[in-house]
Amino acid sequence: MKIKAKIKIFISVTLILLAGSCTKDFVEMNTNPNSATVVPATNVMGQAILNACYTLFGERLDIYYAGTWSGHMASIGSGDYEYRVGINNDQWKGMYTTMTYAVDAMRLAEAEGNNNLYAAALTLKAYVAHKATDMWGKIPYSEAFQLEKGKLYPKYDTEQEVYTQILAELKTAADIFSITGGKMGAGDFLFKGNLDKWKKFCNSTRLRVAIRMSSADEAGAKAVLADVLNNQAKYPVITSNDDNAYFWWPGVAPDQELWYRRMGADNGNKTDQYRTSHFLISNLISLNDPRLPVYADKNKWGIYNGYKFGPTQTSDTLNNGNNVSHIGNRFGNNKAGFSPFMNAAEVYFIKAEAYQRNLIAGGDAKAAYDAGITISLQENGIAAPAIAAYFAQGEVPFNGGTTTKLYKIYLQKWISLFKQSVEAWAEARRTDVPLMDVITKDYYARHNRPPFRMSYADEEKSLNTNFPTQVVETDIFWGTQMWWDKRTGVR
Repeated sequence: MKIKAKIKIFISVTLILLAGSCTKDFVEMNTNPNSATVVPATNVMGQAILNACYTLFGERLDIYYAGTWSGHMASIGSGDYEYRVGINNDQWKGMYTTMTYAVDAMRLAEAEGNNNLYAAALTLKAYVAHKATDMWGKIPYSEAFQLEKGKLYPKYDTEQEVYTQILAELKTAADIFSITGGKMGAGDFLFKGNLDKWKKFCNSTRLRVAIRMSSADEAGAKAVLADVLNNQAKYPVITSNDDNAYFWWPGVAPDQELWYRRMGADNGNKTDQYRTSHFLISNLISLNDPRLPVYADKNKWGIYNGYKFGPTQTSDTLNNGNNVSHIGNRFGNNKAGFSPFMNAAEVYFIKAEAYQRNLIAGGDAKAAYDAGITISLQENGIAAPAIAAYFAQGEVPFNGGTTTKLYKIYLQKWISLFKQSVEAWAEARRTDVPLMDVITKDYYARHNRPPFRMSYADEEKSLNTNFPTQVVETDIFWGTQMWWDKRTGVR
């Protein structure tokens, strides 16, 4: 069933519920007929998934903010790290609204006795919470979503505390999923009711969280990696592009892919200000990477060129509209395109790193690395002969070239995360690969890396009496590094 049809089901069910509120006594006569009192859990789950897409993969966060900071994209003409109070507040509210929908879906699923829907909603809640704490650091979590219990001003948990809770929730969800646990219903816009894919998404997210914290809590990371990778029958993970956690848009207005809605050009004459970054284009060129024409278009003069940050960026003629490459059609010009929650390539690169760093024994780092590259190339339409040629050149072979094996893993993972900007930004902050030591001119004199964090919402600072005032915010986006960001010499 297509998403558009599912949304119609959501509306139809709501109308049926409203129609059932015919009055028989005084109490019923004083009930608002325009407010449904009972909503199926699957409907609320559908809204949680949609909200996650609009927040995480929409223009402001995925293209402009995290897109720029990840080194994948840039905005020509400005190219700076813009700050607007309203937009910043909206990012925070969007994340917490999504988690609130997921919590409501869990409550309703529990009341319906639908264990699988409960586990899926818990997975989505933990997934979004992971993004949120990686964006801001300390966040309200253990006391959040408890207004009915009197928690008007929820406390802020440390990043490590949030990570502990997220991993516990994902473990709980993984153990709940069962073939007898109930159907997802029409609101499962992500996997269309496929329970196996929900299991794989849940456990793959566990791996993502574990590898992120591996330099801050190695013992904890090792325990999670072992629990998942040594028990694949019980805890399966994403292994093919068929398993990718992608939300596919119907392609009919207004349900069109979010990047297309901002940058799409049906006539092929792209003019939007959002373009590719020099960091992305230069790395793809240096590797002679066949994904280059998929990720980007040639500029007006027939070459690939990304926007280059630095003190002279606004006077650099290579940074103008004719010279900076647009984003490729697969990612930015497809009405029925996708919003990527997670893909198989990332899972293989997580495995490769875990094996290479001896975070788990018995694995083949090279095989996982090769699989990650292959599956990413295949996803982007690269044919087998070109894949074989790619592995035979320069710095690509795991055992060749001059760069370290870990560097190769980190770089290829970063490349494969194109369009998952929050994740790519987090990986760049964790690994410093690729090295992005030239930033926007407005902050160039004071900083030598892209931002460390999102600025907290002004509304949260002024309204939550438990706001952690000890967190340092320098120039809005820098200040205190993340718990798992162990880089030195960065500012």
